Amino acid sequence: MRILLTAIFSLFLLTMAGQQKPRYSTQNSVGVLIGEHDTAPLLESVNGLVYRNWFAGVGTGIDWHYSRSIPLFFSGARFIPVKTGKQLQLSSGIGINFPWAQSDTYFGWYSTAPTYKNGLYWNAGMGYRIGVGKKNDALLVHLGYINKSYTQVIKTVIPCLIPPCPESVEYYKYSLNALSVKLGWGF
Repeated sequence: MRILLTAIFSLFLLTMAGQQKPRYSTQNSVGVLIGEHDTAPLLESVNGLVYRNWFAGVGTGIDWHYSRSIPLFFSGARFIPVKTGKQLQLSSGIGINFPWAQSDTYFGWYSTAPTYKNGLYWNAGMGYRIGVGKKNDALLVHLGYINKSYTQVIKTVIPCLIPPCPESVEYYKYSLNALSVKLGWGF
């Protein structure tokens, strides 16, 4: 997967060697994740380079869907002009989901607090860019799909009369899906 991402990013950089210069761009948004378990807020920022109608960058944010986590991902987008100052945006991203540990949960005297292992994060969607003011400023409206995964590990010491007591380790793998509705600002 690293090789594929490196090849795509390298191809993107090679196409930038043409006549038009790439420019820096950022897309900052706030949104709502509508999932199977709950509806939760989302904050996101994607920063990168725009060349012609292509965008490639790195994004991060905080989402509270089911459990709080921080995704870090590579993002790519294609802008399709609709009218002057208005564009359709097709985007996707892939990266790592870092769970934000919850320390306020009580697990009893024989269990340790859970630990979390990172998982895969990916997203896809489409949006609409409406040019505002300056040439590069835009209001962003986006509808998409997000999948994040992570693993929770709980170690439990089984009570016994003569130590050392045996341990039991439980693994809970989560794969959470949600629709995302975002509103943002880009330049």
